[in-house]
Amino acid sequence: MKLAAHELHDLNELTMSCVNSITNMAYMLQHVQDPELKAILERHFPHISGIII
Repeated sequence: MKLAAHELHDLNELTMSCVNSITNMAYMLQHVQDPELKAILERHFPHISGIII
């Protein structure tokens, strides 16, 4: 299947957004001090990284 240039650009933006989300959540998990926020991140991180990877 051939993709048009604008479709490749959109796909690249989507991919980079997913990578940035995983990277930011992983960083936050290591540095967050609020126990409630950490619990939320710990619950959501496996789902987000599992969907994207």
